[in-house]
Amino acid sequence: MFKSRFNFYFPILYYLGEFVVIFISTHIMLAYTHTKWTYLNYLFIGFWFFISIGLKSHVVGRDIKKWNLIKSSLKKLFLFSGLMSILNLLFVRMEFFLLTIIIAATLFYFLMILYRLSVDSLLENYRATGGNIIKCLVIGHNSHGIELYNEIVDHPELGYRCEGVYSYAKKTKLIKNVPHLGYFTALSEKKIMEYDRIFFSQKLNTKSQEKIIKIADHLNLKVSSIPDLAFYDVKNFFISKISTVPYISINKLPLDNTLNIYLKRSFDIIFSFLVITLILSWLTPLLGLIIKISSKGPVFFVQKREGLKGRVFECIKFRTMILNEESDITMANDNDKRLTKFGKFLRLSTLDEMPQFINVFFGDMSIVGPRPHPLKLNKEYSDKILKFNKRHRYKPGITGLSQVSGYSGFISSFDDMNKRVKTDIFYFKNWSFLLDLKIIFKTFLIMAKGVLRLN
Repeated sequence: MFKSRFNFYFPILYYLGEFVVIFISTHIMLAYTHTKWTYLNYLFIGFWFFISIGLKSHVVGRDIKKWNLIKSSLKKLFLFSGLMSILNLLFVRMEFFLLTIIIAATLFYFLMILYRLSVDSLLENYRATGGNIIKCLVIGHNSHGIELYNEIVDHPELGYRCEGVYSYAKKTKLIKNVPHLGYFTALSEKKIMEYDRIFFSQKLNTKSQEKIIKIADHLNLKVSSIPDLAFYDVKNFFISKISTVPYISINKLPLDNTLNIYLKRSFDIIFSFLVITLILSWLTPLLGLIIKISSKGPVFFVQKREGLKGRVFECIKFRTMILNEESDITMANDNDKRLTKFGKFLRLSTLDEMPQFINVFFGDMSIVGPRPHPLKLNKEYSDKILKFNKRHRYKPGITGLSQVSGYSGFISSFDDMNKRVKTDIFYFKNWSFLLDLKIIFKTFLIMAKGVLRLN
């Protein structure tokens, strides 16, 4: 009973805290713009809580990661800002400077995150010291049960407690450092009632599983099964339903999420537009003139490459080599004789890749992703390397995790390509907007080092 009250009051605490934060942020913005508090401010606050409730952003969960809290809050802030901007344009027409709105939204966001993380840290400390705990009965003295036991022991802040693992009925091999508490079938109802939740391994036979569920229902205890996902990447599976039939999506990745797709594409459009207008607008004529003076041929080198779902597109680069018939057959390296003197500078500084922001703007590429290969190179390795074609599940990038991890440039062996593919797949499985920003930052550092190498 205490636990249900606990889970009821904590969301209220989150809402009250956010009310204080939005109240303070609004007053700071009003003071900055020299405007008065009106009924519209109450309307805006009401909309905020309406969005919060709709997105279920204050669910108290023991397995909710801090990064997910930050993403959820950011999603909420984007939705709120967009809705308020539309209402302001259509009905209210309050005159605020864009900078003022950005400052207020940023202040509100960071205060809100700081508050939520502080409360969550207090909750974790409370659980780690024995408060609001769930006492677990784990059945299955096998890899499933032992793995769950170890996770519970290693993470006391989640609030689960487990004294050891039970076998179902038959003799079992004892494992060091994992207490074997006996056999579930020998437990009395009174003993089972001391626990809050039952976990059992799906490696148990069907009859045993049915009996455990029946006992849990009889004693009104929550029961959960530990799925047999030994061959799957547990991080990337999701349980869904078609009508009443459940199924497990085994290889769903973060960039399959619609919101993440829109977030990444929005960033690509804004970033590439800024680069095209603020940098390429003057850099292209300048570099184009030098390229023309230094060697005969066009300013740009355009090559067919494979992109999203294997679709072929024309990848644009500044030309770095003399005109030759092998450009589509033989990859260039840093000491290639076909490179012009100015071409070496472009390659070392990676300025030759800059026109690909045009590819990004028109949707053929992304800022961050696996590098697109020439068609011949893909054909050579697609059947040799496991999961090679997974690289084409999403858009290729100007830069990527492989590039900042040292797996860029000339491919001289099977091992070079294999490492690149593994790194690209790791990127997809672990994608986050923050990871993209880290890769972009590291790319700038690599560009700076390339320029220094020229000196």
